[in-house]
Amino acid sequence: MADQESQVWPLAPGKLHQRSDENPTFKAIRRERSNKCFVYVFSGIVLFSIAILVFALLVLRVKLPEIKLRSVTVKNLKYSSWPPSFNTSLSAQMTVKNPNFGDYEFVPTTVSFLYGGSKVGSTKVVKGQAKGKKTGRVSFGVDLRSNKLPEGANNLTSDINSGMLKLTGTGKVSGKVTLWKIINKRKTGKMDCTMTLVLKSKTIKDLVCR
Repeated sequence: MADQESQVWPLAPGKLHQRSDENPTFKAIRRERSNKCFVYVFSGIVLFSIAILVFALLVLRVKLPEIKLRSVTVKNLKYSSWPPSFNTSLSAQMTVKNPNFGDYEFVPTTVSFLYGGSKVGSTKVVKGQAKGKKTGRVSFGVDLRSNKLPEGANNLTSDINSGMLKLTGTGKVSGKVTLWKIINKRKTGKMDCTMTLVLKSKTIKDLVCR
C-alpha cells in the first residue's frame, strides 16, 4: 500500500498552443493587408503624378495670344476714279485674347494696312494688358492714303470703278505672360485680317481674321 501511495504518476502532456503570428490564417490576413497597403500607396503615387502632369500641361504651358481686329469703322473717305486715288481715316478696335492662366502684358506695337500687298498706312498701338483667360481691347485710328502706292503696280482704277477696295490689316503683338510672379514667358502673337472697303456706303464689310 505504501508503495502504491508513494508511486509518482507522470503528468499528461499539456496542449501546445501556437503563437498567433504563426497561425496560417493570421499570416494570410497580414499578407492581404500588406498587399492592400501597397496598392493604396502605388495608386496614390500614380494619381499624384497624373495631377502634376495635368497641371503642367494646362497651367504651366504658355500659349500664344490671339490678335484680331474686332471692328473697323470709316470716319472720313475721299476717292477719285481719275486719277485713281483714295484717302480715308479708320477707327478700329484690336483685341488680344489671352488663353493662359497668367496675365499677359504687351508692349506698344505697329499695325499696318495694305492694299494690293503694298502698305498704305500704319499707326502705333499703345501698350496694354489681358488678364488670365480674358481678352484685352485697344482702340486706335489710322489714315490710309493711296499716294503711298508704287506707280503701275496695282489695279486701283478698276477697283475704284467697282466701288470696293480689298484691304489687309497686319501686326505683331509682343509681351510677357506672368504666372504667380515667378514664371515669365515672352510670347508674340500675329494679326492677319482682311476686309473690304465699300466706297459708296463708306463702310467696312467682310472683316475676317486668321
